[in-house]
Amino acid sequence: MNEILIKQGTIIDGTGARSYKADVLIRGDLIAKIGNLENLSISKKIKAEGLVVSPGFMDVHSHLGFLMASPRHSKLLENWTRQGVTTIVSGNCGYSPAPINPEMLPDLEKYWYFAFPKEGLQFNWKTMEDFFNYLEKKGISHNLAMLTGHNTLRANVMGFENRSPSKREMDEMKEMLEESIRAGSIGLSLGLDYVPGIFSKTEELMELASVLTPFQAPLVPHARGFLGNLFTQGMREIIEIAEKNKIPLHISHHAGGGVSRARKIISEEIIEAIQRGVKISHDNIPFPNASTTVLNLFPPWAFSGGMKEFFNRLKDANIREQIKKEMSSFTPKWPPWEYKWWTHRGFNKNLFIFGLTKKENHRLNHKKLFEIADILNKDPADALIDLVLSEDGKIFYISGQFDSPLGEDYVKTIISDPNCSIGTDIVGLDFNTISPVINGAFTKIVGNYVREEKLFSLEEAVRKITSLPASQMQIENRGVIKEGFHADITIFDPATISCTASYKNPHVPPEGIEHVIINGQIIYEQGIYYNNVLAGKVLRKNYSFS
Repeated sequence: MNEILIKQGTIIDGTGARSYKADVLIRGDLIAKIGNLENLSISKKIKAEGLVVSPGFMDVHSHLGFLMASPRHSKLLENWTRQGVTTIVSGNCGYSPAPINPEMLPDLEKYWYFAFPKEGLQFNWKTMEDFFNYLEKKGISHNLAMLTGHNTLRANVMGFENRSPSKREMDEMKEMLEESIRAGSIGLSLGLDYVPGIFSKTEELMELASVLTPFQAPLVPHARGFLGNLFTQGMREIIEIAEKNKIPLHISHHAGGGVSRARKIISEEIIEAIQRGVKISHDNIPFPNASTTVLNLFPPWAFSGGMKEFFNRLKDANIREQIKKEMSSFTPKWPPWEYKWWTHRGFNKNLFIFGLTKKENHRLNHKKLFEIADILNKDPADALIDLVLSEDGKIFYISGQFDSPLGEDYVKTIISDPNCSIGTDIVGLDFNTISPVINGAFTKIVGNYVREEKLFSLEEAVRKITSLPASQMQIENRGVIKEGFHADITIFDPATISCTASYKNPHVPPEGIEHVIINGQIIYEQGIYYNNVLAGKVLRKNYSFS
């Protein structure tokens, strides 16, 4: 049996408790003993004097589950390892790799391409059980906990139709969700600014979420219009769904409302809901940006009937003009299903465009939309539409307050909430994104925010990326340094751990991570990443009825 002895480290156990000095013995995939461990004949010893021994970090919000199915996934996820991440939660924003209806792949592969590897995916599975079995057979580099996406369920049954489901269709979605939960999926995610979930009314979501009630599985929504003028109504909608179904609510990238009165009002209403007994938590990324598919910028109605119909509408001169007009000036209203389904309007000329793969478009990659428009001598909306047609819709954008002190201040305000865990929410990972999260989301929390910003203690920083997300996602026996828990451990230097990546230099690697151990196996030590050690596990949740 594999044994590792970590000697003389400073233990930060992940609970928020004060640090202490101790040795840690790992036997197999478990933490066997913690204490002053002398005279043990262990071949593998790690000298951790002056270093912190903490639980492995958890990325609580990602789209990396799609990449896990790629033969290249361990290399693609190297930067997560170098940040100390051992567990990844995926299936967020309504998109999960399973269950999948093969007939819908032509649409889904285009709309979801932001989460794919360059070579695409084979989808050698249909159900969530199939998907988990596939990953377990081939091996994975990190632990993976998987949500089931509402967009996936809806597309499987209804395609991209902008209507409510029939009773039969609703029953099919509920059946697929329950099958996925019983297979080990940890909950249901919503992506209510994306097709086809954007076409759902509250009643549909309320009924689908009722499947979670006997399992007490969490609802994890990307709320409707959360970065726009529908923030208040969108937040009230998801709180109502969770409260009426008596289920935990975990709000994805809860950054909406800015410094406006609307955010203050919703913050008060969240506190009131918690006092009424609703379990509510949230996450965010530690950078002021948002990134997703450019398809999200178009009128929702343009996708009705699927991607082929969408492209045909773009090619129709009259419809194209209507699309351009709405992209530039439409004001979303509540309820969105009475106002052309719009939940937010994100189009602007400062969007940073990437993911262009066609040879003729390479010169336009990694530029702002207005720069692309100038090069092509076109209106920004026309430039974007032409690129979408050229690239088959497979383009991404990133927007935000890049390297802005004001943006950073707002992020710090959000992150400092004790109930806020940390995610990367990365898109286009295999397409050279400029988002610094790929090299510093977690080291920024534990390093920069502790030493330079003094935003919270080191113990609190570790809690936010270990036991807190484990609790929010109901991941058992991980996230804490404790005897009998799984041996997911990150060892780092508290004096040097930091993020030095920025939007201008996003590929600067993190500093300070010394060792990363997943399920008792060393996958990273002192600068060397063992990408052939597939030590991760599919974290199947074993729910029981309450």
